[in-house]
Amino acid sequence: MGELTNLTDRISHLRDRKQPSPLMQGGKQPMPDDNLPVRRSLERRFATDYFMIFTYALLAVALIAQLLLIVWLDFA
Repeated sequence: MGELTNLTDRISHLRDRKQPSPLMQGGKQPMPDDNLPVRRSLERRFATDYFMIFTYALLAVALIAQLLLIVWLDFA
């Protein structure tokens, strides 16, 4: 492969390689294909977002308050 011109080309080249770097494997040798280990999902979990929890709690309080106000005005 010729010289890579920019960072995007280098990242694409590293992703296209068949065997990952030993540094990314934590120094472990790759397992043979006939004895594949069970792999966990590579999807990362989201961190707890306290702003969204606060926002949903505020929305719930507003909806309950509106419902109570409608019921109270209906019977008054």
